[in-house]
Amino acid sequence: MSQPVPSDIRAQTPPLGSQERLWAARISAGDAAAFERAFRTYHPALCKFACRYVHSPEVAQELVHDVFARLWEERARLSVGRLKSYLYTAVRNLAVSHLRHQLVERRWREPAPAVDVNEGERRLESAELVAAVERLLHRLPQRCRLALTLRWRRQMSYAEVARAMGISVKTVEIYVGRGLAVLRESYQSLAPHR
Repeated sequence: MSQPVPSDIRAQTPPLGSQERLWAARISAGDAAAFERAFRTYHPALCKFACRYVHSPEVAQELVHDVFARLWEERARLSVGRLKSYLYTAVRNLAVSHLRHQLVERRWREPAPAVDVNEGERRLESAELVAAVERLLHRLPQRCRLALTLRWRRQMSYAEVARAMGISVKTVEIYVGRGLAVLRESYQSLAPHR
């Protein structure tokens, strides 16, 4: 056999409109008994209402408690006409705010895509550019091409290139300069959009 629920724990029946305004006025004046009565009256229904938004009884209960805590803390500044309307609106707004916050958190927790959407296109352009430079290099005279290759691909100094080719440093500078000038001119026609 079940035990009867004590009257101080049982949910109160909602007040009528005029009584509701009286509760709001008494809560604004700091009447803790009126606040407790309002809490016991509206708490269960507000939790169910909030749960429709957040789909979690625990979160819904937290939100409702936050609304009641804010009501009590700001009671002197609030002008509440209809207490029930105020509570339902406040719970709905807090639930929506909670859902928005969850969405933002989820977005920040998700890792950024590893590959940029335009990454493939950039790689293709880069590969095409490298192939075009290779073709241009092969059009250069052999000594000029060798000097450029040793200097820029193998990253040798002008003196090292001169020793490897058996020519003077000044001649290496001339070959590299001519080769770069040809590449620069051709680059303008290859990539006018850059």
